[in-house]
Amino acid sequence: MSGYVLGIDLGTSTTTVSVVRDGMAQIIPIPGEEEDKIMPSVVSFVNEGKNVLVGKKAKDRRHLNPVNTIYSIKRIIGRKFSHPETVKYAKKFPYKVVGGVNDSVEIEIFGRRVTPQMISSLVLRKAKQAAADYLGFEVTDAVITVPANYNEAQRRATQEAGRLAGLNVMRIINEPTAAALAYGFGNNLNEKIAVFDFGGGTFDITILEVKDNFFEVLSTAGDSFLGGDDIDAALVQFMVVDIETNYNVHLEMNNEMMTILLSEAERIKISLSSDDRIKILIKGIIPKGEGRSGDYERTLDRDLFNEIIAPIVAQSIEISKTAMMNAHLSVEQINAVVLVGGSSKIPYVRQCVTDFFKQPPFFGIESVLVISMGASILGHTLISNYSEAAPVLLDVIPLSIGVGTIGDYIEILVEKNEPLPIERTNVFTNARDDQDNVRIEIYQGDARNKSQSHLMGDLTLTDLRKAKRGQLKIEVKFEIDTNGVLNVSAVDLETGRIQKISLNILGLEQ
Repeated sequence: MSGYVLGIDLGTSTTTVSVVRDGMAQIIPIPGEEEDKIMPSVVSFVNEGKNVLVGKKAKDRRHLNPVNTIYSIKRIIGRKFSHPETVKYAKKFPYKVVGGVNDSVEIEIFGRRVTPQMISSLVLRKAKQAAADYLGFEVTDAVITVPANYNEAQRRATQEAGRLAGLNVMRIINEPTAAALAYGFGNNLNEKIAVFDFGGGTFDITILEVKDNFFEVLSTAGDSFLGGDDIDAALVQFMVVDIETNYNVHLEMNNEMMTILLSEAERIKISLSSDDRIKILIKGIIPKGEGRSGDYERTLDRDLFNEIIAPIVAQSIEISKTAMMNAHLSVEQINAVVLVGGSSKIPYVRQCVTDFFKQPPFFGIESVLVISMGASILGHTLISNYSEAAPVLLDVIPLSIGVGTIGDYIEILVEKNEPLPIERTNVFTNARDDQDNVRIEIYQGDARNKSQSHLMGDLTLTDLRKAKRGQLKIEVKFEIDTNGVLNVSAVDLETGRIQKISLNILGLEQ
């Protein structure tokens, strides 16, 4: 062990990496990236896939090589290909998203297929190399952050991406929780904190109680399809309608056109976070017939920008209301609000958060960097020679877990927001004489019926001993570790024999 653990914020839009040195969390520089420390989570395949670009160089090729430049992969990693949200967002990407083994998601690049885990591993590998260059030696131990609302398959996929990058993933930690660690570590606080994490692709809010060095998560809520990408999409839609209305033309939305508009949308979003107005100028985008084209230009002010994004921001506030309700707290009981994520820089977002929590949010640490810093702090507590004064983190399970029963009903085993780690047992029996296997469906979500929940996967008990219907008693133990990852074991209660189990998590290749 090197004595160091990397904290990596593997974000939808950007990735940062930190490490604790001399008792302080430090951002590791990544030369050539944005501000030399913020790496776009973008991968571009060039020369028939023989060469790979990662980071800013890849992002700069989005409009030149849209079909083979992969971005926002975090939105579909660990997802089922058939999931409605996957289908919806796959249509928006210029690159080709296809179905793989076990209803998994794959990306087709130059005639071959790669998984989202492989794409993310390339980003992680570059972050790992940057750390080695900075420290002068390789560090393989890491804590990687994920959105609080990530399900089982998404957490496992993130762990797999780390493994493919040559990392020993010691822990998976929820992004808002990591931010709270960076905010409160060593300050001997006794407060209730709301961490409002509005990132590029996901939104999460976590309510924590901090007592000295104890960080207890009271509730968490979020939407893994709500973030800055949706603001970009709303701006693209505005520009398309504006062009078609005012220029009386129909835009052909091919891959090149989409990437051009998305790039301009991102520029608008960033500029209007500091300026009151911006001039939009996209050359040669207006078709005029006979091979001729014209420019699109107009001025967009912050008031109109706020009007465009208001429905998206409103969703984040509604989710915040749910988190507060689940924590059994009123906004008056919150001592501090911490804004995290690139989209939280937008003034309208800050104003809506201020209005909801009735207090201005906290900006003590750079919002884009704070998550990896918190992850590195947690990582530092996990090494054996660390001080007894290390913070104690008590996180919760973000989604309820249950098993399918007769009809559309689900029997909930673990309720949302129960503290981790957690263990539950359930006894299953045979439905017919001499049945040699039992298949159990596992669901995640907050509903009590299958039709409104996420089918997480299934487990199969095999090689069962012969017994009359209802006489076999198999106790299945469900253990959810500190990473929020499910582990299952089973035993025959009469014989004590450990049963063979096949755990199949949908959305991941087997």
